[in-house]
Amino acid sequence: MNLRILSAAVLGAFVASAWPSVARAQDPPPVATVATDTTTSQATGPSMGMVWGGVGIFALSFVPVVVAGSSSGLGADRSLLVPLAGPWIDLMQRPGCSPSASCNGETTDKVLLIVDGVFQAIGALTVVGGFLATSHETRTVRTADLRPTLRFAPAQIGGGAYGMLALGRF
Repeated sequence: MNLRILSAAVLGAFVASAWPSVARAQDPPPVATVATDTTTSQATGPSMGMVWGGVGIFALSFVPVVVAGSSSGLGADRSLLVPLAGPWIDLMQRPGCSPSASCNGETTDKVLLIVDGVFQAIGALTVVGGFLATSHETRTVRTADLRPTLRFAPAQIGGGAYGMLALGRF
């Protein structure tokens, strides 16, 4: 008789455990991913920002002088069409001011020629420096650890029952 009761109890336990029921479990804790950052720096050629900056400086100082040199009636101003050396050649070839006239205009022209020659030189040197200096590109690559993981955590299952929760990434 004890065997019948034991068999009925085992069968009842099996049916109860196999019977579908709703489990009221908590939300599972998130599976942690390990992210790694890899930073690389690589030379990518000339510093184009520096090159274009030098081209801009040179253009802003050379274009107005070309316009002034081509429209001027003074023969010495024709040398302003020569890049870099033009302002210095014009400075040496300029006629002196007459004793009857004020020299303020001629002095102003000479100061402007010197300023323009300096800015043309700065622009040209910046272009050359841009080609000599290398630009570096820094790249940061973030990768996640995607290896299979398995974690166990205690969890509430059903109405007041507790069990073990298995979380994993496969």
